[in-house]
Amino acid sequence: MDWMIESLLQGTQLQKLYNQQIDALRNEYHLCKIDIDILYFLYKSGNQNTPKDISKLNLFNKGHISQSIDRMAKQRLITVVQDQHDRRCIHLFLTGQAEAIVGQIIELRKHMYNLILRGVTEEERAFLLQISKKVHENIRDALDLPAK
Repeated sequence: MDWMIESLLQGTQLQKLYNQQIDALRNEYHLCKIDIDILYFLYKSGNQNTPKDISKLNLFNKGHISQSIDRMAKQRLITVVQDQHDRRCIHLFLTGQAEAIVGQIIELRKHMYNLILRGVTEEERAFLLQISKKVHENIRDALDLPAK
């Protein structure tokens, strides 16, 4: 396989760029990368707002998720609410304070995507999305994970 495709699929360069993009935000609000990722996840996830939902992404282990939740609850960026039907389950909600940070995260992500997709036409972007969905499905199938 072409090394450029392998590099893209591994995402190491993309992660390096992402880390550079969020560095100022991390320093300003005393956040870890996982905190930023969880805030963004909660913004996008709707009712899928439990630690288990976060762990399904397979990006972080349960211990790191738990530490991040504790840290952000102390910073009043999220509220933790016990499920009414299952006391073992908690739901996570963004606070008003977090929404301002999430707005900055959204802008940083838009900026990053504009950087990496510079010169890519709308037609090419649509094709890239189509291919990405197929690759994502193939990876999920190979890992035997349920579809989203």
